[in-house]
Amino acid sequence: MFLGTTIEATVVRVVDGDTIRVQLPYLDQEKSLRILNLETEESNSGSNKIITSWGKQAKERAKQFFQPHDRVTLEYPGTEAPEICRRRYQDNYGRPLLLIHKQGVDYQEVMIREGYSPYFNKYGNATFPEYHQRYQQAEREAQQANLGIWNPLAVNGEEIHNYAALSVWWNLRAGIIDAFRQYKPHTPDLLNSRLDFDAIMAKAHHHQRAVVFTELRSLRHITPTSARIEIGSVKQPFSLYIPNTDSPEGRALVNLLNNRYFSTDDAPKRSYAYITGQLRIFNKNPQITVNSTSQITDAPSSAVAITHKF
Repeated sequence: MFLGTTIEATVVRVVDGDTIRVQLPYLDQEKSLRILNLETEESNSGSNKIITSWGKQAKERAKQFFQPHDRVTLEYPGTEAPEICRRRYQDNYGRPLLLIHKQGVDYQEVMIREGYSPYFNKYGNATFPEYHQRYQQAEREAQQANLGIWNPLAVNGEEIHNYAALSVWWNLRAGIIDAFRQYKPHTPDLLNSRLDFDAIMAKAHHHQRAVVFTELRSLRHITPTSARIEIGSVKQPFSLYIPNTDSPEGRALVNLLNNRYFSTDDAPKRSYAYITGQLRIFNKNPQITVNSTSQITDAPSSAVAITHKF
């Protein structure tokens, strides 16, 4: 029934349509989960997102589905041992990334099919193809019936999010992540800045070279002529350092990042790249110095050979 590693937990309360607080068996305190493949609209103040009527309805639907003290099954997007899954599958702020099921019912599929959420694949399609197909079909059914987010004038009185346009960008990103998943088994040394953070740290302590697949979020100047490329994760603080943004190569790097990788609300781009270089520890965190545009690529150097295998 389940394809990934599972653990049992107890519901404490619903925070939002896509966030549930639970009591995990390995922790004394309760913990918020970031549910995979869901992105319901906002229902609570305290974030920079717009609160919507349909976001509040999504929260009510979640409260209908989950009652305090309910026993639920949490499923990781991988098959590693539970202790490895706990370290690997965390979001930017350390919340566990999981799918959630109650009495064999897939909550993700319910929320997508009823139009409370798109099939949210901004950070990758569902790991298991069977789930990916089910969530795609659930989204198609909601679109066909014009339910919820697919009928924004009915549920919110206005269009808050252009989900059709967002889906095009999310699918681009998901396709890039799918390619990484194909490359990974054939390139054991290829690392993911979020999933393989422990391995990146180990290599950084030994000043080893690596190829790291990572999201590129933004550029932050440290001095007027040096900058750091942020990947947007507090929990996995890997970064890239550009020592001289005013040199010809430095300007070329900044131009490449802005034109090809850094996304904005009105200009979505690739977001992900493969970074090749020597790892080091800087301020207790792993970092690669980027001196050349050749260090930032859309695929690992082994991609041509791998592609020919399929």
